[in-house]
Amino acid sequence: MKSISDLSILIVEDEPLQRAVLTGNLKRMGAQKVLEAADGREAIQLLRTHGVDLIFCDIGMPNMDGPQFIVQHVEQVRNEQGPQRQFPMLVWVSVLGAGMLDSHIRLAKSAGFTVVEALPKPLSNISLCYVIELAIALSKPRRQRRTGADDALRNITDDDLLRAICDVDEFDVWYCPQISPVSLRMAAAAAEVRWNHPRFRKLRPEQFMALIEQQGLGLVLFYRTVNHVLRVQQKLKAYGHCVPFGIKASAQTLQTPEIVDYLADRVRQHQLSPEQVSIILAENGAPVRSVHLSASLNRLRIKGFGLSLNGFGAGSANINMLSEMPFTGIHIDGGLVGQLLRHELSRNMVDSIFVMGRRLGLDVVACGVDDLETAEALREMGCQLLQGGVAPAMKASELLHAVRRGTEAPSCDSTQVPA
Repeated sequence: MKSISDLSILIVEDEPLQRAVLTGNLKRMGAQKVLEAADGREAIQLLRTHGVDLIFCDIGMPNMDGPQFIVQHVEQVRNEQGPQRQFPMLVWVSVLGAGMLDSHIRLAKSAGFTVVEALPKPLSNISLCYVIELAIALSKPRRQRRTGADDALRNITDDDLLRAICDVDEFDVWYCPQISPVSLRMAAAAAEVRWNHPRFRKLRPEQFMALIEQQGLGLVLFYRTVNHVLRVQQKLKAYGHCVPFGIKASAQTLQTPEIVDYLADRVRQHQLSPEQVSIILAENGAPVRSVHLSASLNRLRIKGFGLSLNGFGAGSANINMLSEMPFTGIHIDGGLVGQLLRHELSRNMVDSIFVMGRRLGLDVVACGVDDLETAEALREMGCQLLQGGVAPAMKASELLHAVRRGTEAPSCDSTQVPA
């Protein structure tokens, strides 16, 4: 299995202290092959004789700055004789604002780099962990086909999945409104990852998540989703609205020790409140270390984040898990909710879950609500939030437009219902 010790890393940074600090942090994480350059010119010379997997590059430097460096490196690679080599992963590091960092990401991609990230200085170990996870995944041998239940899954290659999670044009997050059955207005929303690809966009979000998890990219998917969600929340806050968002993650991802600090750090950087973010534990068949998962969930609660258990009433989302972990909410399984009008037993089970939720002080969301008749039945049971076809998922731009029109979302002064 690949690890950070297998990566060849180049640091392009004109400040000796910052270069030394980053080198030291990488080596403490286990890196063994770290090259250093004081500017773009030195980096170009090093790349003539050394292949690298990952480049950390400052933007403003003397002699040859970051943009000049990547343009010249691209020309250097394209003028080489023999098979064209792959461009390494590029990470911009700078004190410049988010707008400039985004602009430089677009610049590098247009130049030919396929995987580009940007981190603000000073770099945190949490951000480094995210970058290293992605770089390791990119360096692994790729399968051209995979086994699957049908042709659509079998035809998805590892390169397809890496592109799906790294390419801003293919990776997307939609938002599923969680609405009040009384007012039918949105009180919260759940983020839903989607694959914006002409051949694969018909994959259900849960299928896409499962494929990413199998590739070992669950943590990277979570980080990408978090950043998308927080940017949208920041824009909503600027409009005067505070909408709690839920973010799905598998138990396998959530047991990662660094994940809590990363989330708290990103929320703080976006000047948001942890109460505006709820983590939804998604069902996943992969084995987990329960002690590590429990530690992460408890730390999330300590830092003020909400925790919801997804698919309650089906699969592994059961009473035992609810009693052992510090959940603040549950999402009732959509299959169970979808049968309540036709099957009395299903109706009684859903009603019992609402009763239990009220007694335990949990926020209960009914999922899979596709018609107003079901919504009315849930309202009579005391349901506070429902999600499904009655309020279809929206792109971020559609959600922001709806909020600006005043048709959705509570203001920052109103009482919020967590996701």
